[in-house]
Amino acid sequence: MNFTVRASQFRIGFMAGFMAGLLAMAMAMSAQTAHATSLFGDHSCQSWQGLGYGEKRAWTNAFLAPLSLTLKGLQKSKEDKYNDDPKAYEPAIIGIDAFCQKHPELGAADGAGRYLKKLFDMPPTG
Repeated sequence: MNFTVRASQFRIGFMAGFMAGLLAMAMAMSAQTAHATSLFGDHSCQSWQGLGYGEKRAWTNAFLAPLSLTLKGLQKSKEDKYNDDPKAYEPAIIGIDAFCQKHPELGAADGAGRYLKKLFDMPPTG
């Protein structure tokens, strides 16, 4: 048997594995966002704008905290970029507000998902 692997074969295999991992992470994020939406309710962007700050804070934390923990695990990271910051909801709410102003036909969960992807340096989808 010949077990020699050329560097080019190794790079191709590594890149294929890396891309598969990214795809799996993006798919998991979409699935987790959909699951979180069903658990916490999905405010339309129009209804989001009418919420008080306390309601926005509660929904944002309830929605993003478990998703952030999931992403931390998927990325095998020691840092949880949302949950490790006790004031993480502040920029998240600002991001969701801005998203909803630009996309009133979508939902707050879409804006929250986009914010979390940026926070975790993930490429945007769609």
